[in-house]
Amino acid sequence: MKKTRLLVILILLFFCIFSFFLSPTTGEDTTTPIVYVGGSGPGNFTRIQDALDNMTTHGTVYVFPGSYHENLRITKPVHLIGDDTNNTIIDGDNEGYVITLAAGNSNLSGFTITHSETKFPFAGVYVVSSHNTISHNILTDNFYGMQLGYSASYNLIVNNTIHDNARCGVYFNHASHNRLIGNHVFNQPVNGFGLFEFSNNNSIMSNIFSDNLDTGVNIRESYDNQVMNNTFVQGHVALHKPSPEYHTVANDNLFTDNVISTEEERDAFVVTVLIFDISVFIVFLVFRKLLK
Repeated sequence: MKKTRLLVILILLFFCIFSFFLSPTTGEDTTTPIVYVGGSGPGNFTRIQDALDNMTTHGTVYVFPGSYHENLRITKPVHLIGDDTNNTIIDGDNEGYVITLAAGNSNLSGFTITHSETKFPFAGVYVVSSHNTISHNILTDNFYGMQLGYSASYNLIVNNTIHDNARCGVYFNHASHNRLIGNHVFNQPVNGFGLFEFSNNNSIMSNIFSDNLDTGVNIRESYDNQVMNNTFVQGHVALHKPSPEYHTVANDNLFTDNVISTEEERDAFVVTVLIFDISVFIVFLVFRKLLK
């Protein structure tokens, strides 16, 4: 009898403990905070930077249509969302970077981003962090549309329209392991995408490059990049690859109306040796003729 009673007590105690861990937590609000900029709602911010400064980590700043003359710096993981890409405009007034993503793990979507300072190294969007998603924006009339800086890695840049900036649409500066998918890049006076100085292991997929004056995608001194399933409609060079030892993978791209579809750079050492050998041979022929 005592054993039966003890067993019942143990079963009841087990279910009490089990139900405690399964019961919903009612004393803590787990909803993601959201604040608004512009519009006519009570308590809405008038400046985006003020909203960002007052937002908690992983919260959302939702911006109603309008022109916001600001230079933003995102220093904590947030979702910065514009209501209407064409009519929600962040204008840097030709001063510095328009938006700097310094924190990582942020989303930036739904804006026209314009008027960075028009000299090196400024850009509409300057990324110096990782694991950001930048999507459905228009980047125009900046020096660079976007610059991926030294610390920019594992970012997703998807479905943006990038056009009519002063240099490259996207400039990679020692930026690796980024994915750029489904962007439309056109009317850049230099390169659509420019990958320079050990910007390695980036994936460039399903983008459209058209009428960029120099090159659609220009890769130099960078290893193991993938350029796949893109469409190139370039009046000049579609894709410039570094020499084979850099292991660029370029598959299933569509080349339409390009003067040069793929231009491959030769190794500088090999070229130097070849020129030296030709020079030695010419000198040998000259001396041989003189000695006759």
